[in-house]
Amino acid sequence: MTRTLTIALLLLAFAAPATVVVNETLEEMTHKVPLIVRGHVNRNVAGWDAEHRRIWTWTELTVTETIKGKADGVVLFKQPGGETGGIGQAVAGTAKFKEGEDCVVLLFPAPDEPGVWRVYSLAAGKISLVPQAGQLVAQRDLSGLGFASPQTGKVVPVDGSARLGTADEFLGQLRAWAKGGAK
Repeated sequence: MTRTLTIALLLLAFAAPATVVVNETLEEMTHKVPLIVRGHVNRNVAGWDAEHRRIWTWTELTVTETIKGKADGVVLFKQPGGETGGIGQAVAGTAKFKEGEDCVVLLFPAPDEPGVWRVYSLAAGKISLVPQAGQLVAQRDLSGLGFASPQTGKVVPVDGSARLGTADEFLGQLRAWAKGGAK
């Protein structure tokens, strides 16, 4: 029985295509986090934690606008997973950051590393600002995430990109939420 249970649990673990986060609107997320910044990604660096058990990726972002909270210059945040020394750890649902990209991130303090932040709700807490059809648009890549509803207890898998409108529209709405209001 133990062997059968172990195999069943392993198969279940491999069948789970997503990391589950609480289903929240961007407005709700904005009210919960202490820091929201827009900026350009400088670099990503992966490495082991102090116990050499987990790999983390640290991202350095040059801040071009602080939407909520206090941040100047450069913000450093980390996410689980990455590759270092030929060894990789993948975590479904983490946000992907490319050097030079323009993005907005919703951040909370890393509990284990002073001065470092974490992305709230993994990929749901990152909004890319990308050129499309001659204009800058806001979009989220929700690949690898599942949204859990606290009311129903159900998990809904999500995948792909969610377009949030033009960058100007999105940033205007985000600034209004950050000030405590709705637009």
